[in-house]
Parts: sequence; structure tokens; C-alpha cells
Amino acid sequence: MDSQEHQSRHHHGPIRDAMAKINYKIAIISGKGGVGKTSVTVNLAAAVRRKDLVVGIFDADVHGPSVPKMVGIRTEMRDILHGSHGIDPVVTPQGLKVMSVALIWPTEMTPIMWRGQYKARVLRQFLSSIKWYEMDFLFVDLPPGTGDEPITIMKSIPDLDGMIVVTTPQEISTIVCSKAINAARELKAPILGLIENMNHYQCPDCGRIEHFFGKDRGARLAKTFGIPLLGGIPLDGQYSEAADSGIPIVYKNPESLAAQALMGIADRLLALLPPREKVVVTKRPWEMERDHHPPKTPDNQKTMERSS
Repeated sequence: MDSQEHQSRHHHGPIRDAMAKINYKIAIISGKGGVGKTSVTVNLAAAVRRKDLVVGIFDADVHGPSVPKMVGIRTEMRDILHGSHGIDPVVTPQGLKVMSVALIWPTEMTPIMWRGQYKARVLRQFLSSIKWYEMDFLFVDLPPGTGDEPITIMKSIPDLDGMIVVTTPQEISTIVCSKAINAARELKAPILGLIENMNHYQCPDCGRIEHFFGKDRGARLAKTFGIPLLGGIPLDGQYSEAADSGIPIVYKNPESLAAQALMGIADRLLALLPPREKVVVTKRPWEMERDHHPPKTPDNQKTMERSS
């Protein structure tokens, strides 16, 4: 066994243990910034959560973590850090389990000036330390591009079910996204599909549809690479308002065009994935050494009540 393979197995051991009870692990990637990848991650996770599934989000964007703001987390993480025993994710009012490096910094304006190898080590430490418990889905929000963080995640998560690529209709976005697709293939990470954000705009008064940034480029990109087009998300003022308020649009404005598009994308994603039996854990031996209870979500609260 060469040193690189040995190192990979060394990293996978604790990470595999930490993620052993997660049914599906999916990373969201984009070729460039500004395409709304984090918004897509948060709202796709919320759309899946609305189907009564247990869902978590890991924000792997070290330099620009935005997930906590978009899901309404405004508290720091210090009071729920537990050293060697692991870290409990924050649970939102909608039941989304969330972990982000942003939760350990003093303020939202604290700059993160880490070098490449240090970022990789921190991300692997987070991946091996978070106590997700049993969960149906974990969505990982990757930073844009094909640098250290995306590569670390793609190489470190064992049994990664696949990647979802986010683009916009602009030609420059589809060109750069092709690099992200090729990078995922180089690392043998399956690509589950493509989502085109800012797909079109529909006038709320007359219903007229405008394609401000181009038309059908996402569909052509998906066809070129032979990957499914999961769907397009329209430009919608309620979309950004929901993000600023910290409530995913599928909960805040479920009748909006963007929310309906996201629920449709969630349906197509679930249809693509192989069926798996839901993970059920009746004993949690690691809790014997911990002085707190697991995070109460709508799902495990019922289990705790039945067992008491």
C-alpha cells in the first residue's frame, strides 16, 4: 500500500464512522461564484426536508460561509462544542441540521486567512467530528471553483452519492461549469445532475416570460455531458427576500414560482437516487460519555418520547 492510499484510508476511517448513519451524501458545486449555489443548496435541502425526511447541511465554504445566515442561525457555536466527543449541529426551526465554520468565529466580519493545507485539515476534522446521528440526506455546500475545499470534500467523504452542478444561463457560467464537471469526473465523483439558477423571469402581472441571461444553455450543457437536467429556478424577488430573512422560500413562500420549481427539482432528485432502507438506531453508545442530550428535532423528539 503506497503512502497516499494509506493517508486516504486514515482520513476515511473517522469520517466514515461519523457519517455511517447518513443514507445519502450529496455535494453542490459550481464553476464560479455568483450563480446562487448556496441559495440552491439551502432551498433544495429545505425542499427535501418538507417531504418529512431528516436533512442536514454542511457549509464547506471556508472563506465565504453563508448558510447560517440563509437558514436564520444567528447564535455562536461555543456553547455546544464538546471537544473530543464531537459537535452537535445547530437545528433550525424547520428541522434542518446545520454546521458551518462560520459558527465558531467571533463575528460575521471576521476574515478567515487560512492556507490550503490547513483548510484541508480543518475540513476533514469537521467531517469526522460532527454528530449528525441518523439522517436521510446530507447536502454539502462547496465553495465555487475546483480548489482545495471542493477537492478535499470529493476525496474525503466516503461513498459520496454524487455532485449537483449549479449554473446560470450566461455563456461564461456554462463554460466555467464545464470545468467543474470535468474535475468531478477526474476525481470519480458521480454527477447526479445540473440545476440552472436564474433560468427566466415571469412577469407577475401579465405572465410574460423573459430570458434575461440567455436561453437553454443549461439544457445544452447537460446534454453535452450526458447528465440529467434537474430543472431551472426562475428569477424571483421573494427568493432573495426569503434568504435575507433566514427562512427558506419553500417554507416562507411555498406558492411562489421559485418554491414550486425547487419542489419539482427535489422530486426529480429523489427519483434518480437508488432506494435505501431508512437508517434506524435504537442505541447510541457514544452518548454514555456525553453530558447532554442529542439535538431535539421533530424526528428524534418522537423517538425520545416513546422511549421515556
